[in-house]
Amino acid sequence: MHIGEIKSVAMEAHRDAQRRDGLFHTMLTENGKEASNAAWALTHLPECDNGYIAEYREELVRVATTTSEVPLRRLSMVLLERLDWSVDDVRTDLLDFCLEHMLLPEEPYGVKALCMKLAYKQCRHYPELCGELKQSLLLMEPSELGTGVKHTRGKILKLL
Repeated sequence: MHIGEIKSVAMEAHRDAQRRDGLFHTMLTENGKEASNAAWALTHLPECDNGYIAEYREELVRVATTTSEVPLRRLSMVLLERLDWSVDDVRTDLLDFCLEHMLLPEEPYGVKALCMKLAYKQCRHYPELCGELKQSLLLMEPSELGTGVKHTRGKILKLL
């Protein structure tokens, strides 16, 4: 699908709850292109639909932490990153995944940056976790990072 089609599907889903449910169902049950296209469309929902996305938080965490398909992992993490993360929303499985995968050399830059952002959103409620995140970020060699990841790292270090 091209971006025009994705935006059109997203607008349909914004107006129609059944269409949104269908996109989530496809994202969560299919593999390959179908799941990624559904996730891509969901990332184009307007911000006012974040509450609806939050209803699928558990499933999105499962997809992000278990799928071997990098595009689907990245897109599910984009949806998770859009959400507010209160102290009650902290997921140790997602936090552990993020702390590990932001350091993996084989992870694409986009996934690394999203891991950093999601880790921060969860750690910020706990000083001891902030310390752990800071140590992990300091372990990263800036010269080996892409521009976006380097920027994200610096921004989070300033917040910490």
